[in-house]
Amino acid sequence: MTAPSDFRCNYLRTGIALAAGVATDVDVPIDGAADWQVIVKNTGATNAVTALSVTRIPLTLPGPAESVSTGIPLAHGDSLRIAGEREPISVLRLTLTSTSGTTVTVEAGGR
Repeated sequence: MTAPSDFRCNYLRTGIALAAGVATDVDVPIDGAADWQVIVKNTGATNAVTALSVTRIPLTLPGPAESVSTGIPLAHGDSLRIAGEREPISVLRLTLTSTSGTTVTVEAGGR
């Protein structure tokens, strides 16, 4: 068996409910990892995630929100990867919206 990984960031949150038409913030702790990735998976029954923006928070003051268009709408069962290389940040704020409501899982890891 191998030793535990040296991940600085290791995050999993399941069952995040997105109410119909309401933008929902999910703060993903990256904890200073320089190389990281975040996976957003639509786990709802039928409805899509229809909008997503990401805000990188280097220390405490957030940068500008960036709209994500590639991979959106995110249909049931689909996943979207957001990554940073040599980009240490404190938190990645996801702002997720579903026109009709759905559920998502967010998972992150980084070194």
